[in-house]
Amino acid sequence: MIQQEVMTVEQLARYLQIDKQTVYRKVRVGDIPAVRIGKVLRFKKDVIDGWLRISSLKWTPGHRKELRDWAEDFAKTRGITEKDVERAIHRRRYPG
Repeated sequence: MIQQEVMTVEQLARYLQIDKQTVYRKVRVGDIPAVRIGKVLRFKKDVIDGWLRISSLKWTPGHRKELRDWAEDFAKTRGITEKDVERAIHRRRYPG
């Protein structure tokens, strides 16, 4: 099967092997890059492929260990509790 340069919701759902409703939900919250043309959604394959590459790099086990090490060092130097460390991790992972 030749993959289209621009995909519909149905084609993207097949490509990502997820349900169409999951595609709609992820677009609605901004998790999947999409273009709205009138009332229909379209997805550029190269953009989706780039999004997948970038998404796959986020929060690997190595990143989590690095973050945990940073948080433990942060706590030691400031004499704070484990609960404070957990809050610091959350703020660093989810800024804003």
